Amino acid sequence: MPMLSGRIRLSAITAMLAAFLACAAAFAQTPAELLIGRWDLVSQRRVVDGKSNPDRPVSDENRSTIDFGSDGTWRISASSHQGSRGTYRWLGPGRIESTTIKAPIPAGNGARRTLSVEVDERQLTLTVTLSAEELKKSGGQARPDVSYPQELVVVSTFRRLPD
Repeated sequence: MPMLSGRIRLSAITAMLAAFLACAAAFAQTPAELLIGRWDLVSQRRVVDGKSNPDRPVSDENRSTIDFGSDGTWRISASSHQGSRGTYRWLGPGRIESTTIKAPIPAGNGARRTLSVEVDERQLTLTVTLSAEELKKSGGQARPDVSYPQELVVVSTFRRLPD
């Protein structure tokens, strides 16, 4: 009889585990669903022409929040400028295309960029790679006394804000 009760306990544990996994799968969210919401910028890392700089925490004067809507729009509210807004669409796993509709600098309006996206329930990482030409265009009037890197990679880390 002890053998039978051990089998029953094992079956009960197996059934509970199966039920737990089924519930977890039902609540699992896709990256597209996880992206929706408000995110606070906490750090940025820049890689300039292949040379990586350490992550830098975002100061209060440079604090910004990005909102991703389920309708394919985004909006940035920033303490250091008037903010910006645009649209996004998923290109495939881990990649979105972002189009800026309104930027703080008019030269940034209409900019279209591909961003790498890593997201979970608590953290969002967006990575964008910019060429020297893109940097010159998005920076407004190109100045002869400013040298631009050939490539700038910006890795921005955000934390989810409560709804």
